[in-house]
Amino acid sequence: MKVLKYPLIPVTLFFAAGIITGYYLLPERNIIFLFTALVFIVLLFAYKRANRLLISNSFFGITALVFSFAMGLVVQNIHYAPLNKLHYSNFVEDTKPQLIKGVVAERLKPNDYNEKYFLDIVSVNKKVTTGKVLLTVPKDSANNLLHAGDVLIVYDNFKPITPALNPYQFSYADYMKKQNVFHQLKLKDNYITAGREYNFSYYTEALRNKLADSFKQHNYSPATLNVIKALLLGQRQDMDKAINEDYTNAGVIHILAISGLHIGILFAFAAFLLKPLERAGKKGKLLKLVFIIAFLWLFALLSGLSASVVRSVVMFSFVGVGIYLNRGRDIFNTIAVSILLLLLVKPNFIFDAGFQLSYAAVTAIVVLHPVFSKALKSRYKALNYFNDLATVSVAAQIGVLPLSLYYFNQFPLLFLLANILVIPLSTIALVTALITLCLNFIWADAALMTGKLLDILITGMNGFIKWVASFKGFVIKNIPFTLLLNILLYTIIISFALWLYRKSYKRSIALLSTVALFQIAYITTVQAYKTTSELLVLHNYNNSLIVQKENNQAVFYTNDTLPLNNRNITAYVKGNFIENVMIRPLQNTLWYNKNKILVIDSMGIYDIKAKPDILLLTQSPKVNLEKAISLLQPKTIVADATNYKSYIARWQETCRKQKIPFHATAEKGFYKVN
Repeated sequence: MKVLKYPLIPVTLFFAAGIITGYYLLPERNIIFLFTALVFIVLLFAYKRANRLLISNSFFGITALVFSFAMGLVVQNIHYAPLNKLHYSNFVEDTKPQLIKGVVAERLKPNDYNEKYFLDIVSVNKKVTTGKVLLTVPKDSANNLLHAGDVLIVYDNFKPITPALNPYQFSYADYMKKQNVFHQLKLKDNYITAGREYNFSYYTEALRNKLADSFKQHNYSPATLNVIKALLLGQRQDMDKAINEDYTNAGVIHILAISGLHIGILFAFAAFLLKPLERAGKKGKLLKLVFIIAFLWLFALLSGLSASVVRSVVMFSFVGVGIYLNRGRDIFNTIAVSILLLLLVKPNFIFDAGFQLSYAAVTAIVVLHPVFSKALKSRYKALNYFNDLATVSVAAQIGVLPLSLYYFNQFPLLFLLANILVIPLSTIALVTALITLCLNFIWADAALMTGKLLDILITGMNGFIKWVASFKGFVIKNIPFTLLLNILLYTIIISFALWLYRKSYKRSIALLSTVALFQIAYITTVQAYKTTSELLVLHNYNNSLIVQKENNQAVFYTNDTLPLNNRNITAYVKGNFIENVMIRPLQNTLWYNKNKILVIDSMGIYDIKAKPDILLLTQSPKVNLEKAISLLQPKTIVADATNYKSYIARWQETCRKQKIPFHATAEKGFYKVN
């Protein structure tokens, strides 16, 4: 029995399962190592036993899968930053400000108020440490952008990254935690720059900036320049919100995120240019492979080594090696090996949405495209070209559909129309951008000519995508979708793919069963939400927001003039599968489950005979809280996000002295009335 030929796909799946289990359960390191050692001993025994058997059995296979799971636990545990003895969290003495030294590692996508960076911690209170934190810098004219390699000395305390303060909202804290980032530092007047460290990140960013600056001679519009930077260098930090939304609504946002599509184009382009090397025989083919892989990894470095870029380059590197060894057809093991290698180096990639979407799309294309293409094959080459574009887009969309519904809760119906034109346009644009980039440094006049063509391509592509995205009715948004439904929808897709390859009775039954199971799960989920009722004070700026849910109806109390544009309302409705929504003005008194809620707003007027169970303070009322407590005798006091921070701090201290529970939504998130 040749046990070393055990399939890589299940090994990779169990390895990934070990990583996920280790992340959420965080078992003790000694227990993990002991478990892995015991499994390894059993694996050695199973290996020797399997080689002695004439007829193979499943014992070795099962043991190998368990060992893969155990290795996933080990790798995740080793890479979990807080378990490192030198991690900065082990050197923080108390909640007082610390003397922190760090090096800027990477600029992130900013929000409306702050620039964001990753900061590698070098020392805390002059003690050598490791770890990475989120760094935020307010946007104003006094602050210039920081750059990779900038050394900062900060006098501050590590603050937890703010979690989601309302139900069913994206948690930036959880997202950062999955990148081994647990705290943040906010820069204002609490830091100084202390030179620059000329490290790998510095040189990479400097080269990337030099390449981007070479396009300034073309005088592109900001919209065109930002798309070029996204296509060529993977830099989307300054992308215009409107353009980003257009690409999303048209179902072609993958064009702006360097992924398998871009790397595949570059792979094919490099292979075409280096084809003459094949005339030199085996040595020429090897040289061609080396040049292609080097070119792809150089591109990955320039684009910042993001998860999607690294994944794609690793996969196409294996594809290149497979072609060189005449094993290009074994694409499934190629995909599995690339996943396994990436997760060994960085196990947290498994939680990256881009990583998941990329592999789902690639796998779906490999599985479904040949079947779709064969079914629609024509004798005309031109039709086959568009047929391939359409079937690739459909296959990829099927592969990412469950994840798209789960993460983004929307589905663009015009994705096929957009992709048929945008994929060839973006391919020509990417190759033209590469040629223009090279000419920018060696032949300015020729660069201006190709640059003009590039401007026409990008402008035309942006215009077409904007036109497609303008059909708002063809973008289904705010689709409620749970993790269970996501998993079950993938079981339908897998069953469907198996049925396409062999339409047998058993596979037909399996497909119908998965569809029925999905329907049962969906109906059960909706019914579960329909039978619940609650009243919540949500964390909402500018205007107070209270929601009362009864079965499948939600009543929102707010004075917001545009309530349906409120993302907190949208998230709550979507997360609860709610069909009926009512908006009412905020009242001074509310009742729920025998609890009386009294609202005191900016007017500071209240009925001294109200005797509420819950006192809600909104819009920073100028009231003497001690007197109000004495007169009203509430059981709990709640302050929402419409109040000044100084007021909240004063009220919190008053409640502490009066021994009354105090809940500030800015600190604890939404308040649920029991």
